[in-house]
Amino acid sequence: MLKKIGISLIIVSMIVVFSVSSFAQSKGTIGIAGWGQNNPFFVLLHNSAKKVFEDAGYEVIISDGETKVDKQTNDVDNFIAMGVKAILLTPVDSFALASAVNRVADAGIPIISGDMTVYNAKLNATVESDNFNAGYIVGKWMVDYYKNLENTTDAKRPFKIVCGLWSQANSCRDRQEGFEDAIAKGPEGLIEIIKKQEESDVSIEGGYEIGQNFLTAYEDLDAMFFGCNDNVALGALKAVQEAGRDDVVITGVDGQVEAVNAINAGTAFKCTGAQHPQVIGHVAALNLLDLLDGKKIPTYIKIACSPIHLPFQPFGIDPAEFVESGKAISRTIDVTFPITEPVK
Repeated sequence: MLKKIGISLIIVSMIVVFSVSSFAQSKGTIGIAGWGQNNPFFVLLHNSAKKVFEDAGYEVIISDGETKVDKQTNDVDNFIAMGVKAILLTPVDSFALASAVNRVADAGIPIISGDMTVYNAKLNATVESDNFNAGYIVGKWMVDYYKNLENTTDAKRPFKIVCGLWSQANSCRDRQEGFEDAIAKGPEGLIEIIKKQEESDVSIEGGYEIGQNFLTAYEDLDAMFFGCNDNVALGALKAVQEAGRDDVVITGVDGQVEAVNAINAGTAFKCTGAQHPQVIGHVAALNLLDLLDGKKIPTYIKIACSPIHLPFQPFGIDPAEFVESGKAISRTIDVTFPITEPVK
């Protein structure tokens, strides 16, 4: 009996020592003020950053902004009141969060914005996709696709394409500019952009409608590019399939799993410029840790995108391996926050 009691005391002591040791090793809490946990893009981003922070010895709290400015503002203020060591923000609005960010800065708490920046705000840094690059790599793929088609079939230039626009978003404008830059650098007369149409709805349903309109208006259409997201492209794919026009090439930007699946299935959806939310989160977290260690960091970091097309490609990448490969960051720009205009 005494032997059993002794063993029990040893086990309890080990648990207590382990618990105290684990607690002692915690460097504090880092808050992730999230855009929303109902979007797979941000779930990947947040969880990737969380792993980096936890591996470095920090506790992590992820708040759900529910895509609402008021909710996310309250989340940020709660983190300030808690005295967190640092905050990673994925803002629901590029302007309305400025006051909240400035309160963080005034409290002496490092803060980095991920996915997009906040204007008129005293951020330490922003980490986001290189949206110009996202459009460019799709345009480059399209140039190569039609060069090959012309060389291996009876198809002749110019190949006619239409573009869906969402000009109210800086990211979508940058993607369109990148796409057109790649087309312009291709062989003269190979591809002709015959229409650029503003979209009223960037959902799958909106893409279906604009896809139908394009097919009706342009019988000799060869391809469509949607720089805002893959949802619009997926809607256009549905319109193309219903019309029996699988010869019309569909392209988009984002790299969401449904788009990758459509590409790998051999549908008319041929290419997307994939963003890497897990890499954005990983890089943002590494830089926030550097700030906490007193190191100087780049103030604006653009994360490279990747073209996804056949042959078959798996969905997702390992963020640590991608960063270590040196291919994750397409460029860095030195800016002084607060900023008032988009950083190209």
